[in-house]
Amino acid sequence: EEARTRLAADLAAAEAAMRAAEAQQRTADAALSACTETLAQAREARASLAARAENEELRRTEMARISGERFQCPPPLLCEKFGFDEANLAPAADESTELERLTAARERIGPVNLVAADELARIEAEHGNSASEQAELVEAIARLRGSIGSLNREGRERLRAAFEEVDGHFRVLFTRLFEGGQAHLALIDSDDPLEAGLEIYAQPPGKRLQSLSLLSGGEQALTATALIFALFLTNPAPICVLDEVDAPLDDANVERFCDLLDSMVHTTTTRYLIVTHNAVTMSRMHRLFGVTMAERGISRLVSVDLGEAALLAAE
Repeated sequence: EEARTRLAADLAAAEAAMRAAEAQQRTADAALSACTETLAQAREARASLAARAENEELRRTEMARISGERFQCPPPLLCEKFGFDEANLAPAADESTELERLTAARERIGPVNLVAADELARIEAEHGNSASEQAELVEAIARLRGSIGSLNREGRERLRAAFEEVDGHFRVLFTRLFEGGQAHLALIDSDDPLEAGLEIYAQPPGKRLQSLSLLSGGEQALTATALIFALFLTNPAPICVLDEVDAPLDDANVERFCDLLDSMVHTTTTRYLIVTHNAVTMSRMHRLFGVTMAERGISRLVSVDLGEAALLAAE
């Protein structure tokens, strides 16, 4: 019995020792697990740091290459070369953000035109030529305007002089054709003779002064004839053709017309061709030209010298 009691005590002691050992094992396992996790984290951190170090080395190498290619200078000497104060530089993150912003702005501008400088020089040369041509054109326009102004002044003076001379002849011829009365020319609608219109005012004997449009047909014909002859007295032409101006005239006015025409023949060097069917007018001409039809369908031009015919009749 005593032996059994000792064995039971030994067993209990062994079980207690085993439980203590198991507790220690669990503590050791927990410590081992924690150490393993810490080791894994340390290895991961070391790998991350190694990767960062490798990236930084690659970045440093790339920056050195770029600095050498673009600026022919290693990175440590960039600030000194370009006059930057390292103390005033923004943090790298801010500088990187600014670089990205500027890069995006440059990309929005578009691709770089490598021949822009040449094009600018060409455009500036063209602009210079255009400016020179513009200056020449402005000067030419000024000269032309001056010439036009001079011509306009001369034209006004000559027109006024011619107008006054024509008006003087017209007044005399009108009074002669109408055996009295009065008439004159007037510039209307503008003070500038180059832009003014012309109005004829006439007052036949026994009538009031009125414009040409209010006269009778015969009066208009005589007034127009006086104006035409006034123009030929002012500026004679080699030939004057009058087409049936005597058609609306009675015999007395035809005689006065023929008298004036005869005076014009002796006063001027103009040859007058009169188209007429009036017998009185034809009798006062120097030579007659007509068309006759001796045979049906056959026209013949006939010319008669009235001066020679009168001599033959006298003989």
